[in-house]
Amino acid sequence: MSVKQRITYALAASTFGQGITIGTQLLLIPMFFHYWGAGLYGEWLILSSVPAYLTMADLGIGSAAGNEMTMMAGAGNLERAQQTYRGAHWVALGAGLIALLIGLLLACMATFWMIPKTTLISPSEAGWIIVLFSLGVSINFQGSVISAGYRAAGRNGLGIGLNNTSRLLEAVGMGILLAKGAGPMMVCTVALCVKAVMLLLQHFWLQRTCPWLHHPPMPADRTLVKRLIAPALGFMAFPLGNALALQGPILVIGHLMGGPAVALFSATRTLARVPIQIANVFNSSVWPEMSRAHGSGNIPLLRTLHRSSWGITFVLVATSSVALLVLGPWLAKVWLGEATKFDTTILIFLISMTLFSATWSSSSVVLTAINAHGGLGLRYVLVNAICLGLTWVLTPSFGWWGMLAPLVLAEVLLLAWILPKVMTITQDNFGSFARQTIAEGAINLIDVVKRRKT
Repeated sequence: MSVKQRITYALAASTFGQGITIGTQLLLIPMFFHYWGAGLYGEWLILSSVPAYLTMADLGIGSAAGNEMTMMAGAGNLERAQQTYRGAHWVALGAGLIALLIGLLLACMATFWMIPKTTLISPSEAGWIIVLFSLGVSINFQGSVISAGYRAAGRNGLGIGLNNTSRLLEAVGMGILLAKGAGPMMVCTVALCVKAVMLLLQHFWLQRTCPWLHHPPMPADRTLVKRLIAPALGFMAFPLGNALALQGPILVIGHLMGGPAVALFSATRTLARVPIQIANVFNSSVWPEMSRAHGSGNIPLLRTLHRSSWGITFVLVATSSVALLVLGPWLAKVWLGEATKFDTTILIFLISMTLFSATWSSSSVVLTAINAHGGLGLRYVLVNAICLGLTWVLTPSFGWWGMLAPLVLAEVLLLAWILPKVMTITQDNFGSFARQTIAEGAINLIDVVKRRKT
C-alpha cells in the first residue's frame, strides 16, 4: 500500500470520526441540558475532569513506543517491532493499575470529604463515578498500544475506524440512557462496558490483520522504559497540558462561578472547537507517514507532509471560524434552546483559541512523530499552567474577560515557538512556506471536495 493510499484511508476514517465527534456533541449536549439540567450536567463534567489527570500514569511510554514500532516496521525489523509492542502492553498494564489506585484515592476524597463538592450528586455516587472514569482511563492505556499496533502494521485507517466505531456506540448508548431517564452513574457504567468490549474486538482483529505482530511470539523488550524514557516523558507532558488547558478552566469556573457557568462554557467551547476537529483529522492521518519519512531520511517528503497538513488545516479552520462567528449565536439558540443564556464574547474568545490551536497542532505532529517533542511538552505544560493561574487571579475582577484572555495568550505563545522549530527540522523557510502552504492547502482542499463529489 502506497503512502498516498495509507493517508487516504486514514483520512477517511478520521473524517468519519470527526463526524461522530461533532454529531454526537451537537446531539448529546442538548440532551444533557434537557434531561439533567445545567446544574447536574455541570457537576458531572467536574467529576469527569478529575480523572483526566490520571492519563499521565503511563509516563508516555505507549506513545513513544508507537513511534518506534512504526519506524522499525518501516525498516523491515518486524521482530524488534513485536518486542516493543509486547513491552508497551506491560507498561500499559502497570500504568492502568496505578491510575486505578489513584482513582480509588480520589473516590474516597469525594465520598468522605466531598472534594470536589457536588450538591446534586451524592458523595457516594460521586465516588463511584470517579472510579468508573478511572477504569476508563486504564482501559484507554491498552487501547493506545493496540492503536500503535495498527499504525506499525500500515493499517492506521482500520485502527482509527474501529476506535471511532467504539466512540459512536458509547455516544448512542448515552443518548438512549438519557432519553430513558438514567442518571450519571448508569451512563458511566454502560459507556465503560462498551469501551471494554470494543477493545477486545480491536485486539482480536489486529491478530488477524497483522499476524507478524503476534506470531511467532517474541519476548517483551525489557529495556523499553529505560530506552524510551526521554521521549516518553515528553509525551507525558501532553496529558498534563491537556488537563490544564481543557479541564483546568472547568475547575476554575466551577469554583468561582458555579455549575451553570461550567455548563455554558463547556457548551460554547464545544461549538467553537468544531473547527479544531478538522486539524485532528489530518494530524492522525499523516502522523505515521511522518515517522516513516523521518526514519528513512526523506526530508523532502516530511516537508511536503507538513506543508500540506498545515495548509489544509489553516484554510478549513479559518473558513469555518468565520462561519461560526456569523452563525454562532443563532446555532446556539437552535442547539441549546431559547431559554439558555448565551454570551457572544465567550464564543469570540474561544474561536480565536481554536484558530491558533489548530495551526500549531498541525506543526507539532512533526515533533511528536519523530520523538523530538520534549521541549514542546515542557512548554505546553508551563504555558498552560501560567495562563491558568492568570485566569484564577483575573476572573474575580474581570469576569469572562479575565478567564478567556489568558487562554488565548497560551495558544499564541505555543504557535510562536513551534513553527520556527519545525521549519528547522523540515529544512524549510518562512518565505516559501508562506507562499506555497496556503496555495497547496487550497488546492488540496479543492481536490478533496472533488473526490467526495465523485
